[in-house]
Amino acid sequence: MSDILPVKPIVKRSHNIIVAENGDICIGELPESAKVIRNPDRWVPQVLEKLDGEHTVPRIVKEVKLLHDSVAAEKIEEFIGALNGFGLLEPGEYQSPTLTSEELERYNRQILQFGLKDRKTVPPAQYQEALKRSTILILGMGGWGTWCALNLALSGVGKLKIVDGDVVELSNLNRQVLYSDEDIGAKKVFAAKKAIARVNGSVKVEAYDEFVASEKERLEEYIDGANFIILAWASLGYYRKGTNEEAVHAIASAKKVPLMELGGDPIEISAGPIYPNQDGLNLYADRDFKRANRFYSEKESVAMFQKARMRNSFLNGRREVNAWQSSPSLSIMSGIVADQVIKYLTGYDRPELVGTRFFMSLNDFSTRKTRLF
Repeated sequence: MSDILPVKPIVKRSHNIIVAENGDICIGELPESAKVIRNPDRWVPQVLEKLDGEHTVPRIVKEVKLLHDSVAAEKIEEFIGALNGFGLLEPGEYQSPTLTSEELERYNRQILQFGLKDRKTVPPAQYQEALKRSTILILGMGGWGTWCALNLALSGVGKLKIVDGDVVELSNLNRQVLYSDEDIGAKKVFAAKKAIARVNGSVKVEAYDEFVASEKERLEEYIDGANFIILAWASLGYYRKGTNEEAVHAIASAKKVPLMELGGDPIEISAGPIYPNQDGLNLYADRDFKRANRFYSEKESVAMFQKARMRNSFLNGRREVNAWQSSPSLSIMSGIVADQVIKYLTGYDRPELVGTRFFMSLNDFSTRKTRLF
Protein backbone atom coordinates (compact mmCIF):
# COMPACT_ATOMS: atom_id res chain seq x y z
CA MET A 1 0.00 0.00 0.00
CA SER A 2 1.06 3.60 -0.58
CA ASP A 3 2.93 5.50 2.14
CA ILE A 4 2.36 8.81 0.34
CA LEU A 5 -0.62 10.61 1.83
CA PRO A 6 -2.75 12.58 -0.66
CA VAL A 7 -2.85 16.32 -0.11
CA LYS A 8 -6.65 16.28 0.03
CA PRO A 9 -7.53 12.66 0.79
CA ILE A 10 -10.96 11.17 0.24
CA VAL A 11 -12.28 7.80 1.36
CA LYS A 12 -12.43 5.77 -1.84
CA ARG A 13 -15.52 6.66 -3.82
CA SER A 14 -16.11 2.94 -4.35
CA HIS A 15 -16.32 2.32 -0.59
CA ASN A 16 -19.43 2.96 1.48
CA ILE A 17 -18.90 3.80 5.14
CA ILE A 18 -21.36 1.58 7.01
CA VAL A 19 -22.25 2.06 10.68
CA ALA A 20 -23.62 -0.91 12.64
CA GLU A 21 -26.11 -0.62 15.51
CA ASN A 22 -23.33 -1.10 18.06
CA GLY A 23 -21.33 1.78 16.54
CA ASP A 24 -18.72 -0.32 14.73
CA ILE A 25 -17.76 1.10 11.35
CA CYS A 26 -17.01 -0.81 8.15
CA ILE A 27 -15.29 0.97 5.25
CA GLY A 28 -16.04 -0.90 2.04
CA GLU A 29 -18.21 -3.91 1.33
CA LEU A 30 -15.94 -6.52 -0.28
CA PRO A 31 -14.24 -8.73 2.35
CA GLU A 32 -10.82 -8.59 0.70
CA SER A 33 -10.69 -4.78 0.67
CA ALA A 34 -13.01 -3.69 3.51
CA LYS A 35 -11.80 -2.74 6.98
CA VAL A 36 -13.79 -2.77 10.21
CA ILE A 37 -13.19 -0.24 13.00
CA ARG A 38 -14.46 -1.72 16.26
CA ASN A 39 -15.43 0.51 19.19
CA PRO A 40 -14.26 3.68 17.39
CA ASP A 41 -13.40 6.75 19.40
CA ARG A 42 -15.99 9.55 19.35
CA TRP A 43 -13.87 11.67 17.01
CA VAL A 44 -13.46 8.97 14.31
CA PRO A 45 -16.82 9.62 12.53
CA GLN A 46 -15.94 13.31 12.19
CA VAL A 47 -12.59 12.44 10.61
CA LEU A 48 -14.26 10.10 8.14
CA GLU A 49 -16.80 12.74 7.18
CA LYS A 50 -14.05 15.26 6.52
CA LEU A 51 -12.07 12.85 4.32
CA ASP A 52 -14.05 14.24 1.40
CA GLY A 53 -11.35 15.36 -1.02
CA GLU A 54 -11.79 19.01 -0.08
CA HIS A 55 -9.92 19.11 3.25
CA THR A 56 -6.15 18.91 3.70
CA VAL A 57 -4.91 16.77 6.60
CA PRO A 58 -3.90 19.82 8.73
CA ARG A 59 -7.36 21.29 8.20
CA ILE A 60 -9.02 18.01 9.19
CA VAL A 61 -6.91 17.89 12.36
CA LYS A 62 -7.77 21.49 13.22
CA GLU A 63 -11.52 21.08 12.70
CA VAL A 64 -11.75 17.77 14.58
CA LYS A 65 -9.78 19.15 17.53
CA LEU A 66 -12.28 22.01 17.78
CA LEU A 67 -14.95 19.34 18.38
CA HIS A 68 -12.79 16.99 20.46
CA ASP A 69 -10.11 19.01 22.20
CA SER A 70 -8.79 16.05 24.20
CA VAL A 71 -7.63 14.05 21.18
CA ALA A 72 -4.00 14.56 20.18
CA ALA A 73 -3.27 15.85 16.69
CA GLU A 74 -0.75 13.04 16.26
CA LYS A 75 -3.46 10.45 16.92
CA ILE A 76 -5.69 11.89 14.19
CA GLU A 77 -2.78 11.98 11.75
CA GLU A 78 -1.84 8.41 12.67
CA PHE A 79 -5.43 7.26 12.03
CA ILE A 80 -5.54 8.93 8.60
CA GLY A 81 -2.15 7.44 7.77
CA ALA A 82 -3.40 3.97 8.73
CA LEU A 83 -6.42 4.33 6.44
CA ASN A 84 -4.09 5.31 3.63
CA GLY A 85 -1.80 2.37 4.38
CA PHE A 86 -4.76 0.01 4.06
CA GLY A 87 -5.50 1.45 0.62
CA LEU A 88 -8.77 3.08 1.68
CA LEU A 89 -7.95 6.63 0.55
CA GLU A 90 -7.45 8.24 -2.83
CA PRO A 91 -6.44 11.78 -3.79
CA GLY A 92 -9.39 14.10 -4.10
CA GLU A 93 -7.20 16.64 -5.84
CA TYR A 94 -6.19 14.40 -8.76
CA GLN A 95 -6.77 15.95 -12.18
CA SER A 96 -6.46 13.61 -15.16
CA PRO A 97 -4.10 14.95 -17.84
CA THR A 98 -5.74 12.91 -20.63
CA LEU A 99 -9.38 12.22 -19.75
CA THR A 100 -11.91 14.91 -20.59
CA SER A 101 -14.71 15.82 -18.20
CA GLU A 102 -17.11 13.99 -20.51
CA GLU A 103 -14.96 10.85 -20.39
CA LEU A 104 -14.70 11.01 -16.61
CA GLU A 105 -18.48 11.10 -16.43
CA ARG A 106 -18.95 8.40 -19.11
CA TYR A 107 -16.60 5.97 -17.34
CA ASN A 108 -17.48 7.00 -13.79
CA ARG A 109 -18.88 3.60 -12.71
CA GLN A 110 -15.97 1.76 -14.29
CA ILE A 111 -13.45 4.02 -12.57
CA LEU A 112 -15.19 3.19 -9.29
CA GLN A 113 -14.64 -0.48 -10.11
CA PHE A 114 -10.94 0.18 -10.72
CA GLY A 115 -10.71 1.87 -7.32
CA LEU A 116 -12.45 -1.05 -5.66
CA LYS A 117 -9.60 -3.44 -6.55
CA ASP A 118 -6.68 -1.05 -7.20
CA ARG A 119 -3.66 -3.36 -7.03
CA LYS A 120 -1.25 -0.48 -7.71
CA THR A 121 -2.75 1.98 -5.19
CA VAL A 122 -2.94 4.87 -7.64
CA PRO A 123 -5.73 7.34 -8.45
CA PRO A 124 -8.40 5.12 -10.09
CA ALA A 125 -8.65 7.40 -13.13
CA GLN A 126 -5.10 6.37 -14.04
CA TYR A 127 -6.37 2.91 -14.94
CA GLN A 128 -8.84 4.49 -17.34
CA GLU A 129 -6.00 6.57 -18.76
CA ALA A 130 -4.02 3.38 -19.41
CA LEU A 131 -7.00 1.93 -21.25
CA LYS A 132 -7.31 5.08 -23.35
CA ARG A 133 -3.64 4.76 -24.35
CA SER A 134 -4.13 1.16 -25.50
CA THR A 135 -4.56 -0.22 -29.00
CA ILE A 136 -6.24 -3.61 -29.40
CA LEU A 137 -6.11 -5.68 -32.57
CA ILE A 138 -9.12 -7.92 -33.22
CA LEU A 139 -8.64 -10.52 -35.94
CA GLY A 140 -12.07 -11.53 -37.21
CA MET A 141 -15.29 -9.49 -36.96
CA GLY A 142 -17.88 -12.24 -36.77
CA GLY A 143 -19.80 -13.27 -33.68
CA TRP A 144 -16.82 -13.31 -31.33
CA GLY A 145 -15.06 -10.26 -32.75
CA THR A 146 -18.08 -7.94 -32.82
CA TRP A 147 -19.08 -8.72 -29.23
CA CYS A 148 -15.50 -8.21 -28.01
CA ALA A 149 -15.21 -4.95 -29.97
CA LEU A 150 -18.48 -3.69 -28.47
CA ASN A 151 -17.42 -4.44 -24.89
CA LEU A 152 -14.01 -2.84 -25.35
CA ALA A 153 -15.46 0.24 -27.06
CA LEU A 154 -17.93 0.70 -24.20
CA SER A 155 -15.02 0.39 -21.77
CA GLY A 156 -13.06 3.18 -23.43
CA VAL A 157 -10.11 1.54 -25.15
CA GLY A 158 -8.26 4.18 -27.14
CA LYS A 159 -8.03 2.42 -30.48
CA LEU A 160 -9.34 -0.74 -32.12
CA LYS A 161 -7.72 -2.28 -35.19
CA ILE A 162 -10.22 -4.65 -36.82
CA VAL A 163 -9.54 -7.10 -39.63
CA ASP A 164 -12.06 -9.05 -41.73
CA GLY A 165 -12.76 -9.35 -45.46
CA ASP A 166 -16.33 -10.61 -45.24
CA VAL A 167 -19.64 -8.88 -45.91
CA VAL A 168 -22.69 -8.74 -43.65
CA GLU A 169 -25.31 -11.40 -44.36
CA LEU A 170 -28.83 -11.82 -42.99
CA SER A 171 -27.79 -14.95 -41.08
CA ASN A 172 -25.22 -12.87 -39.18
CA LEU A 173 -27.82 -10.69 -37.51
CA ASN A 174 -28.86 -13.15 -34.81
CA ARG A 175 -25.45 -12.94 -33.13
CA GLN A 176 -23.04 -10.41 -34.68
CA VAL A 177 -23.97 -7.49 -32.51
CA LEU A 178 -22.59 -4.51 -34.45
CA TYR A 179 -24.64 -5.12 -37.61
CA SER A 180 -28.26 -4.37 -38.56
CA ASP A 181 -30.57 -4.90 -41.54
CA GLU A 182 -29.28 -1.78 -43.26
CA ASP A 183 -25.75 -3.24 -43.25
CA ILE A 184 -26.60 -6.37 -45.26
CA GLY A 185 -24.19 -6.55 -48.20
CA ALA A 186 -21.82 -4.01 -46.64
CA LYS A 187 -18.24 -4.79 -45.67
CA LYS A 188 -18.15 -5.97 -42.06
CA VAL A 189 -15.26 -3.81 -40.92
CA PHE A 190 -16.82 -0.61 -42.25
CA ALA A 191 -20.24 -1.43 -40.78
CA ALA A 192 -18.54 -2.23 -37.47
CA LYS A 193 -16.57 1.03 -37.54
CA LYS A 194 -19.80 2.97 -38.08
CA ALA A 195 -21.53 1.13 -35.21
CA ILE A 196 -18.62 1.68 -32.82
CA ALA A 197 -18.71 5.41 -33.62
CA ARG A 198 -22.37 5.44 -32.53
CA VAL A 199 -21.55 3.57 -29.31
CA ASN A 200 -18.50 5.62 -28.34
CA GLY A 201 -17.24 8.29 -30.69
CA SER A 202 -13.99 8.76 -28.75
CA VAL A 203 -12.73 5.29 -29.75
CA LYS A 204 -10.56 5.34 -32.87
CA VAL A 205 -11.08 2.48 -35.31
CA GLU A 206 -8.64 1.36 -37.97
CA ALA A 207 -10.40 -1.02 -40.38
CA TYR A 208 -8.71 -3.59 -42.67
CA ASP A 209 -11.12 -4.93 -45.28
CA GLU A 210 -9.34 -8.22 -45.95
CA PHE A 211 -9.12 -11.75 -44.71
CA VAL A 212 -6.20 -12.55 -42.46
CA ALA A 213 -3.50 -14.47 -44.30
CA SER A 214 -0.11 -15.73 -43.22
CA GLU A 215 1.98 -13.15 -45.14
CA LYS A 216 4.50 -11.86 -42.63
CA GLU A 217 4.67 -8.25 -43.82
CA ARG A 218 0.90 -7.81 -43.74
CA LEU A 219 0.57 -9.41 -40.31
CA GLU A 220 3.31 -7.15 -39.01
CA GLU A 221 1.37 -4.13 -40.26
CA TYR A 222 -1.69 -5.25 -38.31
CA ILE A 223 0.30 -5.95 -35.16
CA ASP A 224 2.52 -2.85 -35.21
CA GLY A 225 1.39 -0.47 -32.50
CA ALA A 226 -0.97 -2.97 -30.89
CA ASN A 227 -0.82 -3.54 -27.14
CA PHE A 228 -2.99 -6.65 -27.24
CA ILE A 229 -4.31 -9.11 -29.85
CA ILE A 230 -7.61 -10.98 -29.76
CA LEU A 231 -7.72 -13.99 -32.05
CA ALA A 232 -11.46 -14.00 -32.72
CA TRP A 233 -11.86 -16.99 -34.94
CA ALA A 234 -12.11 -20.74 -34.36
CA SER A 235 -8.63 -21.29 -32.96
CA LEU A 236 -8.66 -23.35 -29.81
CA GLY A 237 -4.92 -23.45 -29.17
CA TYR A 238 -4.15 -26.64 -31.09
CA TYR A 239 -0.70 -26.14 -32.53
CA ARG A 240 -0.72 -26.71 -36.27
CA LYS A 241 2.05 -25.88 -38.72
CA GLY A 242 1.44 -23.82 -41.82
CA THR A 243 -1.66 -22.05 -40.49
CA ASN A 244 -2.58 -18.40 -40.05
CA GLU A 245 -2.68 -19.04 -36.30
CA GLU A 246 0.94 -20.14 -36.31
CA ALA A 247 1.99 -17.05 -38.27
CA VAL A 248 0.09 -14.66 -35.98
CA HIS A 249 1.49 -16.28 -32.84
CA ALA A 250 5.05 -16.20 -34.20
CA ILE A 251 4.95 -12.47 -34.97
CA ALA A 252 3.13 -11.61 -31.74
CA SER A 253 5.80 -13.48 -29.81
CA ALA A 254 8.64 -11.80 -31.69
CA LYS A 255 7.13 -8.36 -31.12
CA LYS A 256 6.24 -9.20 -27.49
CA VAL A 257 2.56 -8.40 -27.94
CA PRO A 258 0.20 -10.35 -25.67
CA LEU A 259 -2.44 -12.44 -27.42
CA MET A 260 -5.68 -14.05 -26.24
CA GLU A 261 -7.66 -16.89 -27.76
CA LEU A 262 -11.33 -17.64 -27.26
CA GLY A 263 -13.98 -19.95 -28.58
CA GLY A 264 -17.14 -21.82 -27.88
CA ASP A 265 -20.68 -22.46 -28.98
CA PRO A 266 -24.16 -22.39 -27.42
CA ILE A 267 -23.28 -25.51 -25.41
CA GLU A 268 -19.88 -24.54 -23.97
CA ILE A 269 -17.86 -21.35 -24.09
CA SER A 270 -14.15 -20.95 -23.51
CA ALA A 271 -11.88 -17.97 -22.93
CA GLY A 272 -8.10 -17.96 -22.87
CA PRO A 273 -5.34 -18.57 -22.65
CA ILE A 274 -3.60 -15.22 -22.64
CA TYR A 275 -0.11 -15.61 -24.07
CA PRO A 276 1.95 -12.80 -22.43
CA ASN A 277 4.74 -13.07 -25.03
CA GLN A 278 6.96 -10.88 -22.88
CA ASP A 279 9.90 -13.28 -22.69
CA GLY A 280 10.34 -13.79 -26.43
CA LEU A 281 9.30 -17.45 -26.22
CA ASN A 282 6.68 -18.70 -28.64
CA LEU A 283 4.62 -20.69 -26.15
CA TYR A 284 2.09 -21.58 -28.84
CA ALA A 285 4.68 -23.52 -30.80
CA ASP A 286 6.90 -24.67 -27.96
CA ARG A 287 7.57 -28.41 -28.21
CA ASP A 288 7.02 -29.10 -24.52
CA PHE A 289 3.76 -27.20 -24.71
CA LYS A 290 2.78 -29.24 -27.75
CA ARG A 291 3.74 -32.54 -26.11
CA ALA A 292 1.60 -31.75 -23.08
CA ASN A 293 -1.34 -32.39 -25.43
CA ARG A 294 -3.76 -30.83 -22.97
CA PHE A 295 -6.17 -29.63 -25.61
CA TYR A 296 -7.36 -33.12 -26.46
CA SER A 297 -9.46 -35.45 -24.35
CA GLU A 298 -7.69 -38.04 -22.21
CA LYS A 299 -10.04 -40.58 -23.76
CA GLU A 300 -8.46 -41.78 -26.98
CA SER A 301 -11.90 -42.62 -28.39
CA VAL A 302 -12.73 -38.90 -28.12
CA ALA A 303 -9.29 -37.49 -28.94
CA MET A 304 -9.11 -39.35 -32.26
CA PHE A 305 -12.19 -37.50 -33.52
CA GLN A 306 -11.01 -34.17 -32.09
CA LYS A 307 -7.81 -34.53 -34.09
CA ALA A 308 -9.73 -35.57 -37.20
CA ARG A 309 -11.90 -32.48 -36.86
CA MET A 310 -8.85 -30.25 -36.70
CA ARG A 311 -7.73 -31.85 -39.99
CA ASN A 312 -11.15 -31.04 -41.46
CA SER A 313 -11.60 -34.73 -42.10
CA PHE A 314 -15.34 -34.62 -42.79
CA LEU A 315 -17.65 -36.91 -44.72
CA ASN A 316 -20.48 -34.46 -45.23
CA GLY A 317 -21.09 -35.09 -48.90
CA ARG A 318 -22.91 -32.14 -50.45
CA ARG A 319 -24.38 -31.01 -47.14
CA GLU A 320 -23.21 -27.62 -45.92
CA VAL A 321 -22.67 -27.49 -42.15
CA ASN A 322 -22.03 -24.01 -40.78
CA ALA A 323 -20.84 -23.11 -37.29
CA TRP A 324 -23.82 -22.94 -34.97
CA GLN A 325 -23.81 -20.01 -32.62
CA SER A 326 -26.13 -17.66 -30.77
CA SER A 327 -26.03 -14.29 -29.08
CA PRO A 328 -26.35 -15.38 -25.39
CA SER A 329 -23.21 -17.53 -25.40
CA LEU A 330 -21.24 -14.92 -27.33
CA SER A 331 -22.22 -12.13 -24.96
CA ILE A 332 -21.16 -14.16 -21.92
CA MET A 333 -17.85 -15.19 -23.45
CA SER A 334 -17.01 -11.72 -24.75
CA GLY A 335 -17.68 -10.18 -21.35
CA ILE A 336 -15.12 -12.53 -19.82
CA VAL A 337 -12.63 -11.72 -22.58
CA ALA A 338 -13.04 -7.95 -22.23
CA ASP A 339 -12.73 -8.21 -18.44
CA GLN A 340 -9.43 -10.09 -18.75
CA VAL A 341 -8.04 -7.79 -21.44
CA ILE A 342 -8.81 -4.70 -19.35
CA LYS A 343 -7.20 -6.24 -16.26
CA TYR A 344 -4.11 -7.19 -18.26
CA LEU A 345 -3.69 -3.77 -19.90
CA THR A 346 -4.39 -1.61 -16.85
CA GLY A 347 -3.13 -3.81 -14.01
CA TYR A 348 -5.96 -2.71 -11.69
CA ASP A 349 -6.58 -6.40 -10.91
CA ARG A 350 -4.86 -9.69 -11.70
CA PRO A 351 -6.03 -11.39 -14.92
CA GLU A 352 -6.86 -15.03 -14.23
CA LEU A 353 -6.39 -16.41 -17.75
CA VAL A 354 -2.65 -15.90 -18.30
CA GLY A 355 -1.65 -19.39 -19.40
CA THR A 356 -5.09 -20.71 -18.49
CA ARG A 357 -8.22 -21.62 -20.43
CA PHE A 358 -11.60 -21.23 -18.77
CA PHE A 359 -14.59 -23.34 -19.79
CA MET A 360 -18.23 -22.89 -18.86
CA SER A 361 -21.08 -25.22 -19.76
CA LEU A 362 -24.28 -23.44 -20.68
CA ASN A 363 -26.19 -26.65 -19.98
CA ASP A 364 -25.56 -26.87 -16.25
CA PHE A 365 -23.27 -23.83 -15.63
CA SER A 366 -20.42 -26.07 -14.50
CA THR A 367 -16.96 -24.57 -14.98
CA ARG A 368 -13.42 -25.83 -15.26
CA LYS A 369 -9.98 -24.34 -15.86
CA THR A 370 -7.06 -25.91 -17.65
CA ARG A 371 -3.56 -24.65 -16.90
CA LEU A 372 -1.63 -24.74 -20.17
CA PHE A 373 1.67 -23.03 -19.34
